[in-house]
Amino acid sequence: MPTRTSRFLSRAATMAVLLAAAAVPLAAQDAAPTGRITGRILDAATGQGISDVGIQVVGTMLGAKSGLDGRYAITDIPAGTVTLQARRIGYQPKTVTGILLDANVSLAQDITLEASNVQLEAVTVSAAAERGSVSEALDEQRTATGIVNAVTQEQIGKSPDGDAAQAVQRVSGVTVQDGKYVAVRGLGERYTQTSLNGARLPSPEPEKRVVPLDIFPAGLLQTITTSKTFTPDQPGDFSGAQVDIRTREFPLRRTLTYSASVGYNSRATGSDVVAAPTVGREWLGFAGAERRLPGALAGGDPAALDQAQTNAAVRDFRDAWSPLEQPGSPHYSMGVTIGGEDAVLGRRLGYLGSLTYSYNQEIQSEQVRSQAGPTGTAGLLQPINRFEGESGRTSVLWGGLLNLTGFLSPTHRISLNNTYSRSADNEAAVDVGVSEEFATEFRRSSLRFVERSIRSNQLRGEHLFRTRHAVEWDVTAAAVSRDEPDHSEVLYGREPGSTAPFAWANY
Repeated sequence: MPTRTSRFLSRAATMAVLLAAAAVPLAAQDAAPTGRITGRILDAATGQGISDVGIQVVGTMLGAKSGLDGRYAITDIPAGTVTLQARRIGYQPKTVTGILLDANVSLAQDITLEASNVQLEAVTVSAAAERGSVSEALDEQRTATGIVNAVTQEQIGKSPDGDAAQAVQRVSGVTVQDGKYVAVRGLGERYTQTSLNGARLPSPEPEKRVVPLDIFPAGLLQTITTSKTFTPDQPGDFSGAQVDIRTREFPLRRTLTYSASVGYNSRATGSDVVAAPTVGREWLGFAGAERRLPGALAGGDPAALDQAQTNAAVRDFRDAWSPLEQPGSPHYSMGVTIGGEDAVLGRRLGYLGSLTYSYNQEIQSEQVRSQAGPTGTAGLLQPINRFEGESGRTSVLWGGLLNLTGFLSPTHRISLNNTYSRSADNEAAVDVGVSEEFATEFRRSSLRFVERSIRSNQLRGEHLFRTRHAVEWDVTAAAVSRDEPDHSEVLYGREPGSTAPFAWANY
């Protein structure tokens, strides 16, 4: 007969087998594939984010509440077809069905809610996999008290625009002068103000108040908003228009994008064109050391030098006085962007880093410049001192940004936005003509190198208290620079109609 001990051991073995068999489906269940859904809850009328909205995955205990800017994130959702339900007092509940969630995928899903003015029974609105919402920029334009126009990142991405100056031309009533200065409704550039992420920017131009927009690469921009009427939130010296440039924010899921483009100009690419000589790292927008003034001229008074010192200083200049004739290069640009949102020390951290670079060559041929002179008949004028020629310019533009956003809680957010941009123009021009004033035929050669940079660092905070009181603050440090380390003009002359070589003219 089996003893009591053997019966106990037999029962224990049987129990272990049953527990092992039950653990198999439990382990399989624990290993079930899951995904993540993030997005924003937006007001259908204004396009602004709504906080404190409850979002639940129907049929599960999973859910979240929207925080500042209406952002939410739900993790560990079983893969498959998902249905979301959003509720908040004062808004009609909404159900979004047919969301296909793959395993190990972070899916972006925005939801818009309609305001509810009366107490009604729950209303369910179904939509098949709703993606995105009405553009926030267009909603701002529609609900603004003044006249506001905006160009969004989506529009910039679909256009060939390489910088902010080219992109802002797509706004009605806005023109761009010299490829960089904005004029709104016919007013000069002095009446236009420029801000970056809401903070005022100084101008790098010594004789102009306006900020040249061609220094901002298009790949770093989120929106360009132009305000054409004065409102209480505008600066006190507002006169013509306010142009606000917003840099890109972090995406809701981790992304890595890169882009490259090449352009062809039939008048320049592969043909001999006027070009200025380059030295050093000028492909990065930094002037070469050879362009610096000689030591005898850099720190002293040139008028105090004797003839020997003057000759020695002249010999120390870089031996480049005339434009070159060389084949034109194609235009090209490239960029890389990485961004996303991850958990760091138990807090959500959004990040975005971007770097862009572009090279452009511009040729202007058959240029004519002249002055108006009298003809001897009252009221009639004729062109005098007529010169014809061509010019060329190579432009380098690059920039980068690093934006970090930390969520201290769903209703408190701190952002650090850093932007740097640099551009350089290397110009060459040559023209020939007759000066009636000196009765001489002249050949003028001109070389010019200009470099500019803008840096901006901004610490910004957004806080929401009890879903009713919002506080926003920011501290910004910005710096601009403009250097022209090299500008030379050389004049050669000869008798009008002569076939003799041009000789250096001292006028």
